[in-house]
Amino acid sequence: MKLVDHSKKYKYEDGTDRPDDKIIPFLDNEFVTGFKEDRLFYSRDFDIALYKKIKEEGMTYVQAYNALGFDTNILGVDRANAAGKRVMQKARDNKLFTIDETNYDGSVSREQMGNLTPEEERAYLIARNHYLEEMLLAQKKIRSELEEYFT
Repeated sequence: MKLVDHSKKYKYEDGTDRPDDKIIPFLDNEFVTGFKEDRLFYSRDFDIALYKKIKEEGMTYVQAYNALGFDTNILGVDRANAAGKRVMQKARDNKLFTIDETNYDGSVSREQMGNLTPEEERAYLIARNHYLEEMLLAQKKIRSELEEYFT
């Protein structure tokens, strides 16, 4: 019995990740932030837009998913239903419209963040402050380690 290495299926010859053929047409969608093999990663805006289509416009999960530029004939109905269920669960858990500073990378400069709402900027600044505090502690530790080493 020969074992097949399926991980090579999603790699280019140079070793970089390759998307599954069926998701390639959707990688340019404004709501897609990335991919891994045959999975799509959606932006926070996708969650909010999908929720509004479902709640405010009365669409089904599949209709809302298709309305946002995806095609369930290619991607499958299960993907749309999973996205809809995930978004509705976030809404029930009050996690859909809240802004969490743990979602922001403090190592990224403010200029790279683009336009942010005041709430998003506050969350980013908290994350940035935490990052800078950690960097300061690391610098102090390096300095004390070097002093010990050279004395």
